[in-house]
Order: sequence, then structure tokens, then C-alpha cells
Amino acid sequence: MHKKIKNIIAVTLIIGAFSCILPANSFIPGNIEAYASTYKSASEGELSSLTIRRSTGSEIELLDSYYGDEVSLSAKKDYYVELTGADGFEISADVKGSGYVIKQFTSADKKEKGEDVGEYIKIDSSSENIYLRTYKNDDAYKEAYDDDDVTDCEKTYVIHVKKPAINSEEEEDTDHAYLKSMYLSDGDIDFSKSKYSYDVNADENVKEIIIRATPEDDNDLVEINGQSVEEDNNYEKTVSLDKGKNTIEVYVENNDDKETYTFDVFRGKLSASTTSSTQTSTSSTVNNNNNNLVVQSDIKKFNVWQSVDGKWKYIDGTGEVLKDKWWFDKNTGKDYYLNEDGYRATGWLYINNNWYYFSENGEMKTGWISLDGNWYYLNKSGVMHTGWLQDSGGKWYYLDFDGKIINK
Repeated sequence: MHKKIKNIIAVTLIIGAFSCILPANSFIPGNIEAYASTYKSASEGELSSLTIRRSTGSEIELLDSYYGDEVSLSAKKDYYVELTGADGFEISADVKGSGYVIKQFTSADKKEKGEDVGEYIKIDSSSENIYLRTYKNDDAYKEAYDDDDVTDCEKTYVIHVKKPAINSEEEEDTDHAYLKSMYLSDGDIDFSKSKYSYDVNADENVKEIIIRATPEDDNDLVEINGQSVEEDNNYEKTVSLDKGKNTIEVYVENNDDKETYTFDVFRGKLSASTTSSTQTSTSSTVNNNNNNLVVQSDIKKFNVWQSVDGKWKYIDGTGEVLKDKWWFDKNTGKDYYLNEDGYRATGWLYINNNWYYFSENGEMKTGWISLDGNWYYLNKSGVMHTGWLQDSGGKWYYLDFDGKIINK
């Protein structure tokens, strides 16, 4: 029997002895969840979505109290999180109502300058409160800030953060739940124990794949898609593959830590050079404005860019052209938007009540840009800014309804 399971059984017996005085909260090791939360009944000025993500990329669940139960976003304004495995996090949120904005604050100080949601928040103490405040527009926020009272807002949400205190000596003794190695019988990956998300291409004819997930410590619990794998079987599991995208999750847990590695396996990759009685196709890499794009000359190839009449489309893992969606290309490190006919968007584009700007080669732009003698500011998510904006040097600028700066 797996050593970790023996420990779990022993602990279960002890807990059972005290069940008369302890709350009956159930815990299932390896139960993997996504913690992004939405609130469909939000009123104007209320948050309609909220996601908190560690610096490692994994999401943090919202709780109703420290060590409490997981909850979803609602009309409630206080939420609790436990930060483990990272020194901070990023918040992603949306507010109900046209023109409304969200600012994040690291203290209750009424004079604190707010940051745009999405800026990294480092947690230095064992417990801190992070405040999310909504305003009718940028002008409302600026007026509140100039009046030294940023609490003059529509709604205030408090994220109560608890971070286990670990000194350097304890950190050295912490037994992290890492994988030592990861093997797939088809498809190549550049595995690193501290990277938790991977895209893998598998041949179209591969209907199942062998996964071998070896932990650093043989006592760690390892699960592949929710099923435990044992040392005696080399931590292996055979997973069936459908055509297109297949998500495989590897969960690792010990007494100190738990982590989840995610592998998106796309069944449908053909070799770079394939010849058959019906078609011949080749793979190449082109330099597109200093960005390397992996390109196929045949539209039946998967997970590649296609040049059609001088414009670019992307063929996904099922062989379909991506349409009406965002796409992040890991080869270029850039974001693109594929419009309704599948071509990369260029120039200005209005998406979900926000304006974005894409260069001639389709890259989403951020920061200050100058077009036709006018300056615009696009935040880190690419959204065009309107209203008041304060730069890192403390200088204020005003950008009109069209995003054009008035006093730069």
C-alpha cells in the first residue's frame, strides 16, 4: 500500500475518535477545482466576476472565513483567502455597469493611491487586507483621490489574506510537492518542476497515451485525472485521447504542500514533413516583424498559423480555424484576436465594451501609442484608457472619450 495512503488512514482514525467535537468538514485529496467566480445577479457598481491567481499561475479559492468553506462571488463584500506557495497574487475582476472602473488598494488609508486591477500584489506579512473599490468612472475615482477619501466609492470589497509565516529555516525544511520528471509516450515537453501548465501535440493516430508522473519524494500522493498512481506501477496511467484538445491533470500532495500540473494534449499533430497519396505538406518558421511564427503550408495541419491571401489565420488542435476569440501564441509571446472570418485583427477593434489596438502584424499593443499625431494609452490588458490617468511619476493626464490625450 502507498505510504501516503497509510498516513491518510491513520489520520482518519484519529479524526474519527474526535468526531464528536470537530465539525464534519469533508476533504477529498486531489479534488481539483477552478476558482474563477462569477455573479450573474450583480447590480450596477457590483463585481460580476472575481479571480485571484498566484504568481505561479494557479488560482486561489474564495472562502467565507479563514479555514472556512469555499464560496462563490455574491452580494457579500468580504472574502477570505489563504496564500500558500507564492509571495503574492494578481486579481482579475469585472464590474457591472457601463463606464464603471475598479481600483485595488493595499490598506484602508483613505489617501492611498489606487492601482488598476491586475497589478501584482506582494504579501509581506502573515495577514493583510486588500480592498477593491468600484467607481462610476475614472473622474469619480480622481475626485475621491483628490479629496483624500478614496472610500467615497460605489462598493468596497475586502479580501482578507492569510499567509502562513515561514522563516528561512522553516522554508528550507518545507517539503514541496514537486514532480521530479514527467514522461509522455507521445509528444515532447520541456518539463520544469516549477512550471505547472503545458501544451503538448500528439500524432493524429495516437488514441491513448501513457503518462508517467514521478514525484521528488516517493511518499507523495500522485493522482492523474483524479486516480491515484503508485510507485509499484512506476506512477503510470494510460489515458485515452479524443481528437482535438485533451486536458490531463496531475495532482501531487504531501504533508506540507499540494500542486497541480496541467497538460493540454492536442491529438492531431502531423510530422513536419508528411507525404501521402493525397497531399504533401511542409512546416517552416518565418520571421514576422522579428517574431517567429510556426507556419504550415497546408490548411489540414493543426496548431499552426496559415497564410491565406497574405493574411493570417490560426488552425487549432482539431484542425478548425479559430474565429471570434483571443489567442496567445507561446512562440511569439504575443496576444492576437482572430475575427469572425478567422483572420488576425489589425488596427482598432471594439471587444466586449472595450477598445483595443492591434499592429499591422496583429499583435495587441499596450502602453502609450501615437497614431496620426494623437497619443493613446492601452493598459497591460490592452484596453484603451479614457478619463484621468496618473503615470508612475505622479503626473496626471486626461484622455477624452475617444482615448486621445488632451495635455501630453
